[in-house]
Amino acid sequence: MTQKADRIFTSFTLPRRPRLLTLHSLFTKSIHDDERRMDHRYLSWQDVAKRRTLLDFSSSLTSSSFEGDEEVEPSSVLEYGRFQLGLFLSGVFIVALYVYAEFLHHVRMKRMHNGGYNKGLAEDSIEMRMAGTKKFDVLLEGGGGGGGGGGGNTPDGSMISNSMQDMSDEDKKRSFANFTDSFGRQNSQSGNMSDAVGSSPSTGDNGNVKFTNIGAMRILQGDADAIERARLILRSWAELFFILFVFYVCDRTNTFPERTKSYSRDFFIAIFVTLAAYGCYQTLRQSKTSAPLNREQTEEWKGWMQVLFLLYHYFKASEIYNAIRIFIAAYVWMTGFGNFSYYHVRKDFSVGRFSQMMWRLNFFVLFVCIALRNDYVLYYICPMHTLFTLFVYFSLLVFKEHNTSTNMIVAKMVILIVLVYVIWEVPGVFTVLFKPFEWLLSYTDPKKPDVNPMHEWFFRSGLDRYVWIYGMVCAFVHPKYEAFVRWVDEKPTKEKTVIQGLILTVNTIAAYWWYTTYYVLPKLEYNVVHPYTSWIPITIFIIFRNFSLTMRSYFIHIFCECGKITLETYISQFHIWLSSSVPNGQPGMLLGLLPEEYPVLNFMLCTAIYVGISQRIFMLTNDLKVACVPNANNRLLSLHAYFGVAWFIGMGIAGSALLMAI
Repeated sequence: MTQKADRIFTSFTLPRRPRLLTLHSLFTKSIHDDERRMDHRYLSWQDVAKRRTLLDFSSSLTSSSFEGDEEVEPSSVLEYGRFQLGLFLSGVFIVALYVYAEFLHHVRMKRMHNGGYNKGLAEDSIEMRMAGTKKFDVLLEGGGGGGGGGGGNTPDGSMISNSMQDMSDEDKKRSFANFTDSFGRQNSQSGNMSDAVGSSPSTGDNGNVKFTNIGAMRILQGDADAIERARLILRSWAELFFILFVFYVCDRTNTFPERTKSYSRDFFIAIFVTLAAYGCYQTLRQSKTSAPLNREQTEEWKGWMQVLFLLYHYFKASEIYNAIRIFIAAYVWMTGFGNFSYYHVRKDFSVGRFSQMMWRLNFFVLFVCIALRNDYVLYYICPMHTLFTLFVYFSLLVFKEHNTSTNMIVAKMVILIVLVYVIWEVPGVFTVLFKPFEWLLSYTDPKKPDVNPMHEWFFRSGLDRYVWIYGMVCAFVHPKYEAFVRWVDEKPTKEKTVIQGLILTVNTIAAYWWYTTYYVLPKLEYNVVHPYTSWIPITIFIIFRNFSLTMRSYFIHIFCECGKITLETYISQFHIWLSSSVPNGQPGMLLGLLPEEYPVLNFMLCTAIYVGISQRIFMLTNDLKVACVPNANNRLLSLHAYFGVAWFIGMGIAGSALLMAI
């Protein structure tokens, strides 16, 4: 191998042992086997990994072949990062489409205004309709025919303008309201609300829609009417790509410096207590229902746990490690509790509903993995909740007609316990079962390249392997628990006080016993007993939180809002609050936006930006879910899925072409 080859390989490869094909290698092309023979003694892992960035491709890929005793395959160099570059090209394309859609919309509104139509009224009504229909521009929805636009039986803007020229202002308002309402009803009845730019309402049955007629394909065909009607959806996609770009700039470039973590117990406690006190005094609200574990209460529960979880990461508060393990177990418990409650009560096992759940859990993390070249399991909360959601869904789907039988539910839960025991506690079973998914669930920490790539997934999923089943049990007995607390509430005051006092006493004794027996154990020892004991503090908290009517009837709204965006704050913290700088790196540093001598101000500024972006990601995920994952039309859902797969394939091809061009 020549010195030239050594220099080029060293500039972008990371030393590590041979490993199986992973999600990371699918997106970023695994390094050629010859890299294992390179000498990296003079570079730290941070120096080597930082050079493997998108910004270094132009300088690194200057030659496709080398002279010497060993020849390097060009593909091992040129195909590196193809999906990442393909995502970049997709973002540029989407942004260009959105700008064009805004231009078309501006022209349309100007034409309507010049034709005598009230532009202000039009804009206000459009925005109201979009706000009430998940951001779909229903004013324009009926403008085109099934495939090419302009062929529908619905009047366009110019026709409306002509018909309104002789009307009074009140008549115009009334006519316009009838116009938009009729379009909204047409779109809703035709199933078109799930496809922002789908076939025209005049097509009637979307079950027979062709692949070339779905909105995305019409956009690619250059249908101006479809592009304009997809304006708000394109805006959401453009915002998403911009956020990914921000992630990349903050975490993969030297634009912003890194700061070291430092822990102060006093400051840590002060932040949380201040936020909790503000929430209690300013955002305490009454729940819609006094039932135990109502929606507001569980969102609040997730919220305050997430605040502590994030502060634990930011300040590296290792002394509360055991508490964080319990918080994560509580999240997994809610996966079992929430999904069982939904499927057992509503009996909705539709493909659309299931697909929307999978979208919620994995949509954003997929794009982050591609953009930042990280493995899926780095964000272990996402695959872990996905796995246990699948367990709950399919356990209730099998013999679903018998889910009303107590014996059947008990039998299913016993089977699940046995299944979990066999998978995680019988040696070798876990390896065999998840071997087909190693490409997806493998993870290698660049600081520990010799660790088994499946160890992280085995460890993370195994810690909470039973608690989701306990969540299902709690959901099943929840009606009886609700009946019990209501029975206590209806007792005379003296008798009720005695019962509640007894409950609190027993609960306090149990909490003290658990704390002194298990919680105080060292980290490694606690990890051993955690899978079997995490249900205890969860139960204790539920009893404390719901022992009286007053406790059940109020919630802290600020924590409730935090609880709604736990997934987004979890993923985003890696890249715009903390910093890892390298693919698959754990976030061991902090993002620095202000000089080092202002750590508190830097914390406040970064937190404000981070929470704002996370909130926006939550909204974008839901908006795009409605547009891309229809829950009432399996035919349209399958066509969208085909388009998504084709787009990802095209994205990889485009990325490879760009690398070859470089």
